[in-house]
Amino acid sequence: MEDMFMIEAKDLTKIYAKGENETPALKAVNFKIKKGSFTVILGPSGAGKTTLLNLLGGMDTITDGKLRIGNNNLETFSRRQLTRFRREEVGFIFQFYNLMPNLTALENIELAVEVTKNHKDPEEALEMVDLTRKRDFFPAQLSGGQQQRVSIARAVAKNPNLLLCDEPTGALDGKTGKGILKVLHDAAKEQGITVIVVTHNEAIKDIADQIIRIKDGEIASDEINKKPLSIEELVL
Repeated sequence: MEDMFMIEAKDLTKIYAKGENETPALKAVNFKIKKGSFTVILGPSGAGKTTLLNLLGGMDTITDGKLRIGNNNLETFSRRQLTRFRREEVGFIFQFYNLMPNLTALENIELAVEVTKNHKDPEEALEMVDLTRKRDFFPAQLSGGQQQRVSIARAVAKNPNLLLCDEPTGALDGKTGKGILKVLHDAAKEQGITVIVVTHNEAIKDIADQIIRIKDGEIASDEINKKPLSIEELVL
């Protein structure tokens, strides 16, 4: 039977060393995340959220422990293998969009999928976020919410197994933020993408399937939300 867990971390550890000084950013954390789930990771600044996101996305190397994502055992990967993993399996969404200013909305997506194998059609991805009419607009001509939707379309167009979102609603008002969360939630529930949102915003946990709290580099709690709210019920 196919493994129901997309992600499994065992004693996952990250230590940053500078000279003789060592700073433990993650301290032997353990957790599992199911395929196609919408998971929220919460914690204060400096808790280890960004470090965990970097390890999950193959953007940094693991000091100790194990991290399996799909069929990939990341603790064994070289930097070249991690680069291939990022390119082929992971979509990234950040708070500040990171769109190319001299490319249109559609061209930003087309550029992102050039290096992937089984990508979606860029126009289909734009339609998914309801921005077909803005396909030829440059980022400066779009609102913050529209730019974030382009960044989501760019990430989803890669057809990733894992979608990592770092404060995706942090720069947006409540109404626009709910619209963004709906797109991300739909990616999990309708397309089967495993979506992880790292955030300070406590309210977002109410729509999550799983809520992981990090404090001082350790898992403070890991719970399954048995009755997630709908996006319509969410108050940001």
